[in-house]
Order: sequence, then C-alpha cells, then structure tokens
Amino acid sequence: MHWHVVRSVGARICPAAAVPTADCIVVPGARIHADGQPFHLLAERLQSARELFFLGKAPRIVLSGRGGGGVDVDEVGSMRRWLVERGVPAAALVDDPLGLRTLDTMRRCREQYGMRTAIVVSNPFHVPRAVFLGQSVGLETFGVEAPYRREYSQSTMLRNEGREVVARVWAWWEVFVIGVAR
Repeated sequence: MHWHVVRSVGARICPAAAVPTADCIVVPGARIHADGQPFHLLAERLQSARELFFLGKAPRIVLSGRGGGGVDVDEVGSMRRWLVERGVPAAALVDDPLGLRTLDTMRRCREQYGMRTAIVVSNPFHVPRAVFLGQSVGLETFGVEAPYRREYSQSTMLRNEGREVVARVWAWWEVFVIGVAR
C-alpha cells in the first residue's frame, strides 16, 4: 500500500524547471511558531512555491492549512504574510483555511476553487501522498519537492518519514477500500 502510493506517482514528481504549468500551486500547511512565523519545513515549501510562481508555472497559489484564530495557530495567515513580504501579489493567493487533511484540500481545489490542474509543493516525504490524493479526486496533479535548505536532526527526519508511511497506507485505504476520494 505504502509503495503503491509512492510508485504510482513517481513520474508526476518533477524538478521545478520541468513541471508543467497548472491552474494553481498548492502549499499544504505545517507548524508555525508562536509569533506566527513558519517553521523551517513550511518556509521551504513557501520558498519553492514562490519560485514556481515567478517561473510562471501557475497564476495562483492555494494556501491550505488551519486558518483563523490567533497568530500562533493561523497557518494560512502565516503563509500569506510570508509570501506577500517576498513579493507575491496578494491577489494571486487563495486561502484554504479548512485544509486540515490533504485529501480534503485536493478535493476543495477541484470542487470549490475550480482548479483542474495543480502543482503540489511540499517536503520530499509528503509529495507522493499529496499527488496520489490529488489524482484520486480527479485533479491532474504534479508534485515538486521543496529542497531542504537546512540540516534536520535524524529524529526529525525519522519522525516525518515514519508518520508519512502510515499516512500513505491510510490514503491508499481511503481511496481503494473506503472509496472516499471521488
């Protein structure tokens, strides 16, 4: 199940320069600091999305994560501020403040925001599942892995990779057994 998710989308994960143009770039949320600044893993996603936007790969960036509340929990607000401070026009940003699950985010991109094609930008451990779930809801999805711009501890990497193996198995189960994707 885990390997099916990874292998089924391998050809859809591309370097930034080679990824096809799309309707949007999707940036899944992640932890933010108490002062509202993104943690490094999220900042890496945002930097890659910014680069793709300025390469002309998509006209919009969907910011998906927990929205609202205080500055210490508003992932979408944090992402929006980070991108605007670095020159991305606010009008190009689409807020998805209900993005607590990747499957729901990808479904909303297609059904609520009217996107037909998307580039998911996330950390390497997360991209295969995000692309798999996007494809499963009928959104033509490609992935770009945000490069690590700093060195992370082995425990951080193992925790993220381990969590992702379980999440991939659950994604496969949801798509092929439960049938919640379409």
